[in-house]
Amino acid sequence: MTILEERILDHLQNELQTSSLEFQTELKNQYPKLTPYDLRLCTYLKANLSTKEMATLLNITPDSVKKAKHRLRKKLAIEPRESILSRFSTLPG
Repeated sequence: MTILEERILDHLQNELQTSSLEFQTELKNQYPKLTPYDLRLCTYLKANLSTKEMATLLNITPDSVKKAKHRLRKKLAIEPRESILSRFSTLPG
């Protein structure tokens, strides 16, 4: 990855984090057991990033993102047929 690509990724991460503070706060209030990593993953999901894009931002493999999504579903008690995004639709941000 070039320096320019790294800077663009850093900027994107910062923008997503700061623009979703209200969303993350409300999510943390509803689900207090979520970790900062879980909150970041939720932010990326709400931004409709692909698994590959999330993997790049989190510096992990796409398979690790899939596992993280699975663990997140369990923490949020989301049924397999229910979309994770549907759980976020009532939250601000």
